[in-house]
Amino acid sequence: MIWQRARLALVANVLLASAAVTALAQTPAPAPVAAAPVVASADPCAPATQTVTCTEWVPEQYTTTKTVYKTECVPETYTAYKTVCTPETRTRTCTVYRQVTEEKTVMRTVCEPTTCVETRTVMKKVHTCKPVTTVSRKCVDMGHYECREVPCRQSCLTKLRNKHNCCESCCVPTKTVRTWCPNKVWVETPCTKMVRCTECVPCTTQVTVCKMVPKQVACKVCCVKCVPCQTTQTYTVMVSKCVATQCTRMVAKCVPCQQTVTCCRMVPRTVTKQVACCNPCNTCCTPCCKTTSKKCRRCH
Repeated sequence: MIWQRARLALVANVLLASAAVTALAQTPAPAPVAAAPVVASADPCAPATQTVTCTEWVPEQYTTTKTVYKTECVPETYTAYKTVCTPETRTRTCTVYRQVTEEKTVMRTVCEPTTCVETRTVMKKVHTCKPVTTVSRKCVDMGHYECREVPCRQSCLTKLRNKHNCCESCCVPTKTVRTWCPNKVWVETPCTKMVRCTECVPCTTQVTVCKMVPKQVACKVCCVKCVPCQTTQTYTVMVSKCVATQCTRMVAKCVPCQQTVTCCRMVPRTVTKQVACCNPCNTCCTPCCKTTSKKCRRCH
């Protein structure tokens, strides 16, 4: 918002400066004014003055009219085109297939069952008994008995008594015992036995078989036949047509208009002023000025 205001102020200043420059260009240049005669002062040491007429530029406000363009919405008439669908009746000739039923004779192959006798070789199971020899192993002990001396079993009272008697402890009572000494040997014994087994033996037999024999048979069949026929059809179609119509729309246009504004211009005016003038050195000057032939500083 601040930038917009600054921009508007800058545009206004540019417009005012251009208007002032135009006014200055249109204003005629002032004629040169003759200098007034210098009036001598009563005091010889006082500065000399003279009346001078000069031209000064003074700002002046004036009212003028300018042309401004404004955007206005103006109604405008234009031609628009739209598509309209119109019904239209047409006629066409087309071919239509109708179904017609008819009866005809057709030869077909039919399979009929027929009984016949055939000779075939089949495998027949036969049960027989065959001798089979097997060997059985048996572990047999071929040992013998031996006589051995073993220490006798003592009671607790005898052991206690022999503990205190060292002489008697050296002599241990023994007894003779019959002991078996084993000697194991494997003995094989053949064994023959009859075993029943089953065998398949081929044999020829007569077998009654039912076979399917093909046969041609005439059959009456009802079939459907398509017969073409010409027909005329009348139908209605929607035809698209482009129709021009007059429409009105609002269009934004720049319209010129007169506007009264107040501007500022610089106007030349003649003004009379009293200014100091430069005089040659007089008696009030110091002697140094006369000797050096130079003007006094007061005269400058």
